[in-house]
Amino acid sequence: MEIIVAAGIAALAVYIFYRSAKKKTKGDCGCGSCSSHCPIYEEQKKNS
Repeated sequence: MEIIVAAGIAALAVYIFYRSAKKKTKGDCGCGSCSSHCPIYEEQKKNS
């Protein structure tokens, strides 16, 4: 049972890292909640 739970957690972590990396390669913010201290937020604000 523990192996199944550990595999589920590992799969979730891989999915989250993949989604974050995909967003960053597109130029989006990968943190999920961009705030004024995020460097990508500043770049997007300048481009708008």
